[in-house]
Amino acid sequence: MNRCTSFICLLVSWSVAIAQTPATDPHWRLVFDEPFDSIDPAVWKVAHHFDHYGEPQVYTGRESNVSAKDGELVLRVSKERYRYKELSAGESHKRVYDYTSGWVETREDYYIRYGYLESRIRLPHGRGFWPAFWTFVGDHPDRHNAAEIDIFEMLGNQPPTVMGTNLHIGYCNCGENDCNCEYLNDRMCPEVNPDILCHQLDVKIPDYTAGYYTYAVEWSPSKIIWYVNGNMVRNSANPGIIDPVRIILNLAITPWTMPDRTTPFPSTMHVDYVKLYRLEFDTTRIETCQYDFSQSVATVKKAIFIGGDSCTNLIPPFTDVTLRATEGIEISGDFQVPLGAQLYMDVNKEE
Repeated sequence: MNRCTSFICLLVSWSVAIAQTPATDPHWRLVFDEPFDSIDPAVWKVAHHFDHYGEPQVYTGRESNVSAKDGELVLRVSKERYRYKELSAGESHKRVYDYTSGWVETREDYYIRYGYLESRIRLPHGRGFWPAFWTFVGDHPDRHNAAEIDIFEMLGNQPPTVMGTNLHIGYCNCGENDCNCEYLNDRMCPEVNPDILCHQLDVKIPDYTAGYYTYAVEWSPSKIIWYVNGNMVRNSANPGIIDPVRIILNLAITPWTMPDRTTPFPSTMHVDYVKLYRLEFDTTRIETCQYDFSQSVATVKKAIFIGGDSCTNLIPPFTDVTLRATEGIEISGDFQVPLGAQLYMDVNKEE
């Protein structure tokens, strides 16, 4: 007899599944689809005269830095002298930068909380470049943490096969709190859960300069999973990122490894689309001796119980089956997954 509890099934599913993206899992429903035929000002805020904590570049809303062209969002970084006057406390201050670039983020009506977030992007590579696709806490009064998930951060001083996947759960005043001050006064995840590494966890991927790649993250109350081209590249418990967040796409210059004469200016980051999928839930249960694994289950069930001491269940060869529930999954009896088939089971509370 092959018997599996919900906890064991969950671990097994993570170890054998290559990917359970919306392309292979009918439980997901598309809820946001941005094809970038234009930059809709009701959806996207374009940063203007903003340098994000004093980075070397200034983000501008000029068409030369941010544009929609041929169904793509194009962010362009240039080496150019840029000056503007900033009003602060009633006084005018001249700001001067040597680089300009582009940044867009979703407005409050389009903040997200949980789901499968994906974008298809072509990236530049060069010393000093720092393109990113990430989320950050929204401007709302009930926020509890920094809520930053870096779907990717690419550093131009690293080979174009290295992708950074960082998490930030909170910022603190290091003069008053016990926190790690080496990285933007950030409270490191090990202080919350020592088994979760938040910073500087890089993963190996194919050369991202070779063309367009899809980058995605699955974010739920219990876990965060990163995907590249539909393949899982990192799997982490959620350290407490729970608040609605804005989606951000930007092309920065790093303050740590500045460009040199080899850096290709101007360079562009091309974004084909941004999509968000959410799981569909219902309150029904599956309780059966024999189950037809060839049928797709399009909603997350409350609980799933398949089999029994006298039951036989077989997944058809070369078939991918996904079962999701909020309270538990149990399969018992004579149960077989033949060579070439895949069973993915996920137990996760409702979003």
